[in-house]
Amino acid sequence: MFIRKNNKKLMYIILPVLLVVGFSIGYIVNYDRKGKTMQKPLTGKERVVETTPSNEKVIEPGAKVTYQRLYKSCNEKYTKEDDIDTEYVGLNKEELKRAYKGWTIKYFAPKHIRLYKEEDGYCPRHFIIGEKDGYVDVYKNVPGKGLKSVQSTDILVKSLRHEYQENIKDGIVVDTEEKMYQILTDISS
Repeated sequence: MFIRKNNKKLMYIILPVLLVVGFSIGYIVNYDRKGKTMQKPLTGKERVVETTPSNEKVIEPGAKVTYQRLYKSCNEKYTKEDDIDTEYVGLNKEELKRAYKGWTIKYFAPKHIRLYKEEDGYCPRHFIIGEKDGYVDVYKNVPGKGLKSVQSTDILVKSLRHEYQENIKDGIVVDTEEKMYQILTDISS
């Protein structure tokens, strides 16, 4: 009986000591000595980002980026907002500037970035009636990708009146789909 009581008393002493030692070891193992910070997983992301004690602003997870393009031919601005790609999380302003060559950083904060770029050509709102392989074709500007064909026709450019042939070579620019179809109807008759 004497041995059982001593074992219970010993358990009551050893168990709390083991818990304290276990928590201490876990803390020391996860402690980042260089940055003096704890590592935290990104919410909803699969990679880990270290937070730094520096006052330097860096892009945070969940940040938004606004792309603003000015199209010189029509002098119109096209704006698109999107979530920042995870590969840019943790970058500072200079690092982002190197990653987005050709863009100007108009605003930089950990949760929102605004980028600006001037481009030649027309904005995505316009239709450009032009030529492709001798036929009349309709194009639109896709931001970051250039002109893309949106409608091919069976109208031969050579079959058009001379004035239309010249205009097609230069590209006929219209603002609406309705005007585009009206011009296609006019030149095909």
